Amino acid sequence: MRSLSIAIASCALVALSLPSRAGEIDVMTQNQYLGADLTPVLDAAMASYPTPDAFLASFSAAVVDALRKIALTRPTERAKALAAEIEERHPDVVGLQEAYRFECAPLLPAFPTLPGLGCDDPTIKGAFTDHLDDTAAALRRHYAVSGRVTNLNVTGIPFLINGYPALLSVSDRDAILVRKELKSSWVNFAPIAACAKPSDQGCNYQTAPPALPTPVGSIAIERGFLAVDVTVRGRPYRVFNTHLEQRLLSPSLPETRLLQVGQAYELLGTALGTWDGVRKVIVLGDMNSAPGDAIPIPPFPATLPWAPALPVVPPYFVFTGNAFTDAWTLRPRAQDGFSCCQAQDLRNPSSQLSERIDMIFALPRPSQVEDVRLLGDRAGRNARLTSEGVLWPSDHAAVAARLHFD
Repeated sequence: MRSLSIAIASCALVALSLPSRAGEIDVMTQNQYLGADLTPVLDAAMASYPTPDAFLASFSAAVVDALRKIALTRPTERAKALAAEIEERHPDVVGLQEAYRFECAPLLPAFPTLPGLGCDDPTIKGAFTDHLDDTAAALRRHYAVSGRVTNLNVTGIPFLINGYPALLSVSDRDAILVRKELKSSWVNFAPIAACAKPSDQGCNYQTAPPALPTPVGSIAIERGFLAVDVTVRGRPYRVFNTHLEQRLLSPSLPETRLLQVGQAYELLGTALGTWDGVRKVIVLGDMNSAPGDAIPIPPFPATLPWAPALPVVPPYFVFTGNAFTDAWTLRPRAQDGFSCCQAQDLRNPSSQLSERIDMIFALPRPSQVEDVRLLGDRAGRNARLTSEGVLWPSDHAAVAARLHFD
């Protein structure tokens, strides 16, 4: 362990000593991965049941199964591994997506959790952690969380674990980290019409699926964006971070491909509508959209107010078709750049990355892009060997690039 710490510190020192010049900014985007697919939980919450007891039994089984899967991916250890990758690269700005927090509490506070039971059940308690706090703690010497936006946020969901009642709370955040020595501030979009749903230091998209009514309460599945203004080597930049909706959220919600397009247009409109023409604008994130996505996609419903005037194209083309440049395409050597996705349990012995959906978009077009690469994509270097076998730090590789602007 001591040798590993020395190696990481040495890499950080090398990164700090690399020559830099005005007009250069090093950025990175990383989906941290919650550790399981929550679709079965949502499906169980929305299904019909003959009795409340039948619902509680089925829903609890889905919740416990998801928590066990999350615990097996060792989220606290993974957060530290991802932080080590950031420290080694030492970018100026990092966009994080899917930074989840899972919390558990006894149903009745007067009756604390007994050792090994309820929330302390050894098969699930490893899931109860805060990925963002763990990452920030590991990087506290050199980075600070400049802002965050909360997406999914549900509290006090009752469930049973081995017959013991408990309450589950879940939050999904996207965040931006900035090197501490840089001057930065989060951008307050709340006063403008484009941010009708402020969330922490960011905004939730107006384009979102309706809240899902369930016996445990209404569940709103939000997505959002945030931005920071940062000065790097004397030049001003505005850096956005987002995580757009999946192409297909669940079989019962086939319109989510249209939702992600609407969200991309909202972000594009905010980025261009607030651009001062001086700052360089960079959009980081998990776009859930690839250059190979099919065009056209199904038309927008007429009920969406912005539908008639906007071309129906996947999110990738919303940006590249409206002045933004995909930084990966400026690589001096062609590579596929696949950043998604490893197996859900992160135990695949060799990489399964097969899609490029994690993006760095820039406006205006950079004069040069250097050291643009994937991080966390190689089995021998990034997948840890545990007593149970291989464990990847995330199902996504990170994408990083040094952008030069004249």
